[in-house]
Amino acid sequence: MPAGEVFAFSILAEGQNELAYLKALSRMVQAGKLVRLEKGRYYKPKNTRFGALRPSEAEILKILTQRGGKTIGYLTGNILYNRWGLTTQMASVLTIARKSRLPQKELSGYKVKFIVRPFVFKGADIPLLQILDSLTDIRKIPDTSPAKVIPILVGRTGALKEAQISRMCTLATEYPPSTRALLGALLEEYFPAQRVDVLRHSLNPLTKYKLKGIEAVLPDKAKWNFV
Repeated sequence: MPAGEVFAFSILAEGQNELAYLKALSRMVQAGKLVRLEKGRYYKPKNTRFGALRPSEAEILKILTQRGGKTIGYLTGNILYNRWGLTTQMASVLTIARKSRLPQKELSGYKVKFIVRPFVFKGADIPLLQILDSLTDIRKIPDTSPAKVIPILVGRTGALKEAQISRMCTLATEYPPSTRALLGALLEEYFPAQRVDVLRHSLNPLTKYKLKGIEAVLPDKAKWNFV
């Protein structure tokens, strides 16, 4: 097993005497051969002249978002937005979206917080949900503006297939009205062939949305009630 790879107790203990196996793991932790990441999860540390290295961020993300070969969550928040170039500010907290809430915690030096997406989603939906999260958080993303964020999201949307964009419109109905309106305005401006009926019909025609600077990238903002 390579150093830094996190493994679950349940995988290696299968078919063995569980109590003896736990004692063996405990002895290995005391000897410094293994590190206990959290209950039931361990990794083999890699020792360098600067000390033992912790698992990679990718390895931490894997255990937070995958379970039993199924997707249970995905990365969102400012770390994602920095990776996408939506902001230049670095973030220190891993934000994980999942169906149920968990308390904030720390794993091997990584700070982790959880937000709820109370609907069923699949692994294939993650790039779509991340775009929707970016639209939802557009006012809160640090050190940026709609004029910077929208063109980047247009580029990511343009890389999707038509069926994926349609799926994103369906997923958007689980998001706040302002997110649905912003997605509809983006699609109508940059992807006019895409049907946006599901978004338009989901909105209250009397509700207004405020987003400073949006007219620079979405000149027809009034059609979607942005003021």
